[in-house]
Amino acid sequence: MSTAPEYLSLLNPKQLEAVESIQGPNLVLAGAGTGKTRVLTTRVAYILDQNVAQPSQILCVTFTNKAAREMAERVQKLIPNRFDRMPWMGTFHSLGAKIIRNHAEAIGLKSSFTILDKDDQVALIKQILKSEGLDQSQISPKYVQSKIDNWKNKALNPNDINAQHLDSFIDDKVANIYKIYQSRLFNINCLDFGDLLLQCINLFKIEDILKRYSNNFKFILVDEYQDTNTAQYIWLKLLSSCHHNICCVGDDDQSIYSWRGAEIKNFLEFDQVYENTKVIRLEQNYRSSQNILSVASNLISNNQNRVGKTLTTTMEEGDLVKLNCFKNGKDEAIGISDEIEKKLKKKYSFNEMAILVRAIFQTREFEER
Repeated sequence: MSTAPEYLSLLNPKQLEAVESIQGPNLVLAGAGTGKTRVLTTRVAYILDQNVAQPSQILCVTFTNKAAREMAERVQKLIPNRFDRMPWMGTFHSLGAKIIRNHAEAIGLKSSFTILDKDDQVALIKQILKSEGLDQSQISPKYVQSKIDNWKNKALNPNDINAQHLDSFIDDKVANIYKIYQSRLFNINCLDFGDLLLQCINLFKIEDILKRYSNNFKFILVDEYQDTNTAQYIWLKLLSSCHHNICCVGDDDQSIYSWRGAEIKNFLEFDQVYENTKVIRLEQNYRSSQNILSVASNLISNNQNRVGKTLTTTMEEGDLVKLNCFKNGKDEAIGISDEIEKKLKKKYSFNEMAILVRAIFQTREFEER
């Protein structure tokens, strides 16, 4: 009988369950500070250690390149003698671009296609508006770019747009611009950011291509699943259609990106979409004192559309959370700076203090003070 890997002893019971439950769909509900990154990286190491997949057969998706690099480094530390480069660990869009480059000709592109940034997109839209005789003061190029991006986040091609997707009286014209815009993109061998998933989904309509990737990816792991949009949801659903070993980690209470297309229903309805889903709750917080958790949990419990969880900690109760109310930004800056001066007298340094603000303009009052 083989002994369990030493790194498993560092996990609490729920973390261990999330790591070892590698078969079938898993939804890991990870509260803030409960070690979700540890679970994801240890799960990858465990899959490789169990010899049930090669590095190239694991799709590990994050939202930032930095997160992907950190995950790869942590996996390598766990299994230094067994770890090989993971070619399919990265962001949704970087992985989507990689797949498209492999099969660009199937959708009428060359593999050397260029990815336009937002400024280039707006410049192209301005050209289209001019050639179509449309007034930019009536139809904003930035609005058109935003609308097209929104449609692509919903996995809608130009021919998919109908009345239910039009939110204003000018959207009918925007839909027509979208058709011209997409045609122009392909003519100059370009894609935009939204295309990196949309065109990937279009590729997967070719049965052989979908079969190749869905067969290859024996295990799929997804970080921050609460922030996925419709296109990302469809992309993952297609890629997991063969083996169904998909593990999504996230926190419904940390979903704040609906303004850029995130659909919390992807998270809330996961167990309805994927049959026989195992839901695992990570509720032991390693970051905060009990008083902070109690205040946060009582506040968050008023949210609607959540799975629900109860965070606990082994730390002490800690200081009480203090709520100060101010009439305006200037009074707030005075109050906060007075607190900082008290802390400095108690030999705390500036490096031990943080001021969190909602928007960068709010720092002005503090800076002046």
